[in-house]
Amino acid sequence: MEKTQPLQPISLNLTPHISDPTSIAVLPFVNMSASEDNEYFSDGITEEIINALAKIDGLKVTSRTSAFHFKGKHLPMPEIGKALGVSTLLEGSVRLAGKAIRITAQLIDAAQDFHFWSETWDRKLDDIFAVQDEISLLIAEKLREQIGHFEIGEQAAARHTEIGAYEWYLKSKSSFAKFQRADLLRAVEEIEKAIAIDNGCPFYHASKAIYYGYLGLVKAIPGAEAFSTSKASARRALELAPTDPEANYAMGQVHYFFEKDLQTAEAYLDLALQYRPNYVTALLGGSVMDVVNGHPERALARARKAIALDPLTPAHGYYLASALQRIGRYEEALVEVDQLLKVIPRHTNSYCLKGTILQRLQRYEEAIAHYQTVPVAGDQTVVYYTGISMAYAARGELAQAEAYLLRAREQGQNLHLASEENPAVILHIYQGNLDLAFAEIEKDIAAGRYYLNFYREIPAFQLLADDPRYRLFDTMFKSTVPAEAAPPAENEGSNKKALLDEAQIARYSEQVRAHMVREQAFLDPRLSLRELAQQLGLSPNQLSLVLNEGLGQNFNSFVNHYRVEAFKALAKDPAHAHLTILGLAYECGFNSKTVFNTYFKQQTGMTPRAFMRE
Repeated sequence: MEKTQPLQPISLNLTPHISDPTSIAVLPFVNMSASEDNEYFSDGITEEIINALAKIDGLKVTSRTSAFHFKGKHLPMPEIGKALGVSTLLEGSVRLAGKAIRITAQLIDAAQDFHFWSETWDRKLDDIFAVQDEISLLIAEKLREQIGHFEIGEQAAARHTEIGAYEWYLKSKSSFAKFQRADLLRAVEEIEKAIAIDNGCPFYHASKAIYYGYLGLVKAIPGAEAFSTSKASARRALELAPTDPEANYAMGQVHYFFEKDLQTAEAYLDLALQYRPNYVTALLGGSVMDVVNGHPERALARARKAIALDPLTPAHGYYLASALQRIGRYEEALVEVDQLLKVIPRHTNSYCLKGTILQRLQRYEEAIAHYQTVPVAGDQTVVYYTGISMAYAARGELAQAEAYLLRAREQGQNLHLASEENPAVILHIYQGNLDLAFAEIEKDIAAGRYYLNFYREIPAFQLLADDPRYRLFDTMFKSTVPAEAAPPAENEGSNKKALLDEAQIARYSEQVRAHMVREQAFLDPRLSLRELAQQLGLSPNQLSLVLNEGLGQNFNSFVNHYRVEAFKALAKDPAHAHLTILGLAYECGFNSKTVFNTYFKQQTGMTPRAFMRE
């Protein structure tokens, strides 16, 4: 939500990240259709699955941007997993043929590089929403069976749309993801075509709201037009689907940038993150909002979570460094921005942010030297007179500050920075000319200058706090939260009612063990957590909790333990001597040679063949 420069994903050295066990990256599904023009469709399916999984609290889902960094690249799965910091990868393909579609998907253990589940769907194209929902739910369930407990909510009501509208929607997503002005405007045209066909689909209106909001931020179209259209589209989307994350985010964006209503903006952002906990854009916007509204620790937590979800988009580090600077943790901010500039040395916002941090640390000479070579377009650099003026003013060299301010004005210098302060205000404050300072501030308030959102964090402004005119800042923001934006009882980070208490977990743990021995449910190769839960009279969420908290195992480890023990028993029985090793494994409920070998070695420390020789 900060006004940073658009930055395309860049080629990076794949620095290993610590893998979260409950984490997944959805790699771009391969377009297997006869026409390359259908690439947008396979990309769109990928993004829809990412967004569906991103709604699951407790599951870390890598963002589209970082996942798509690997599009068309044939790297080993362990290398991709390390780069993204995930334990599981999903890959697949999409084939369109007339009105039919075939989708394949497989889940891969990233560290071990083996497939532990795969499926194929053959459907009519008109059923695309249904198959996407089916795929997302099944992937979530299979993922939970493999990596550990997280709760899966009830599946939303089936979505319906005209397939022609859906194709325009996916094309608009593809255009928007390129972040170039012409493509952004094309995305608007394409989403308008989708809405013209199906005006009742909330996702189309939500996307339109996002597109127009972004066009306003980058000044591709007039701000008033952009934000009024964005607000109307977001409101329409919320009428159709109040829990749509993108519509809530777009409404928050409008209230923050255009209407200066911080409380309402925060409420909508919180809702967006409740409905999609892994929503990177909302996490970054929420981080900025938390700084403004005085929630520093949550601001840092949200920025760090966004970076973890999208590790291959280095510009997100700007939000963390900026938040640290604004809450006064300058040394930490300097470390973060230095790390960022090693990766993207020509990111103008980050480069100038370092100068601000050096000023806050009273390292004025370094700041002034730093501002001599600010990177701009191409390979060019400029002298940042505005920054130098503010550094001299803070150091008390007011004549120098005034001289550099004059140079900045003569050249009409504008680096389009995210939140550049007004150097005239800073100079007047340090000169003691408070009448002139407040006159400039009044102009900036009328113009909606963005830096004033952070007036509490600007050291020079602390010298104004005892002046009655300081109350001017109170006029900048509204403070009313409309009913539709009021968060429900369970908001982001709230404590949910426990599925089971400790005594129930212990009791059900014993029942699960007894059931497996008595019924030998593990012999069914199609046994799923959902089916076993039905046999036990539990919900899938409850059984997942029992297995992981009560027995310390995920579903697959738990079931395959019994299968390995059954194999060991059958292998010693002469009546089964005619069966091969793989035949014995299949008799015990395994349906994959790789899975059998992996779990057998994990459990016994030897290969099945070595065991048989003993």
